Amino acid sequence: MIASFPGRVRRTHQRRGIAAVAAVVLVVLANLIVVAMVLAGSREQDLTIRRLETVRAFYAAEGGMNMAIRELMIDEDEDGDGVIGTISDDGDPGTDPIIGAARVRVESTAVVPGQVTLESVGASGSAIRRLRSTLEE
Repeated sequence: MIASFPGRVRRTHQRRGIAAVAAVVLVVLANLIVVAMVLAGSREQDLTIRRLETVRAFYAAEGGMNMAIRELMIDEDEDGDGVIGTISDDGDPGTDPIIGAARVRVESTAVVPGQVTLESVGASGSAIRRLRSTLEE
């Protein structure tokens, strides 16, 4: 006669059940870790894009300032907006020159005789950078 050991069979089934629950918990934890890594990566990518837009806006503003200073130095309107020392100062953003991937415009004011103040505005995406320079004639 074959002896049966009911206690041992139950323990084996219990061990298999605990192992299955542990495996499911481990898979869920692994999925949560993967999701967290993907979300963190997308945040870093968004931050990188914002930084890139800021740099583009700054360089466009700097380039616009250089263009305006050149117009003042040679005393000639090179961009065709009708004013020497300004870049696309016509009130129409559609005609602003594009430097890299950013738009730029430069306005000129003469508050003090013998001095000209230039304000250059570069915009790329949601980033805007302004530069001001005061020049003496």
